[in-house]
Amino acid sequence: MATIDTSKVGSIESLSKELNNNFSAKVVLVNHEKTILIDNTCANIAIKYNMLYISAYQIIKKHILEKTAWGQKLEANRKDRPLVQQLYQRDEHEEFIYSPVHFDLHLVMRLLKETITEKTTNQKFVLIEGLCNSQKLNNEED
Repeated sequence: MATIDTSKVGSIESLSKELNNNFSAKVVLVNHEKTILIDNTCANIAIKYNMLYISAYQIIKKHILEKTAWGQKLEANRKDRPLVQQLYQRDEHEEFIYSPVHFDLHLVMRLLKETITEKTTNQKFVLIEGLCNSQKLNNEED
């Protein structure tokens, strides 16, 4: 169990920072290349090391298909962007449709934060896969 040395805490801000460092999960972003089957690997690592594993586009897909409040917000802020052709190949989870690049980043981040809060128990690390997809955009300006 983590302990806090209160003699070193000088302010509310530093106490808050110390609490976050001791009790908040650290996030690890995983790049998902279509040529590598990453889902099973991430799931196995998460199990072995007691991590929470979240696939950004699978969470987005779940909320949109289930027509949740999050799904409705995501659809209202959807802006389809052309993706590189490779992404359309072997895409059993329909990442090309539900990729975070099609949605407002701040909204996606709030959704992921809420998901982490709901699902985290005693995990110190969270693996988030599929969030960093900017190299999958067809247009460099996007």
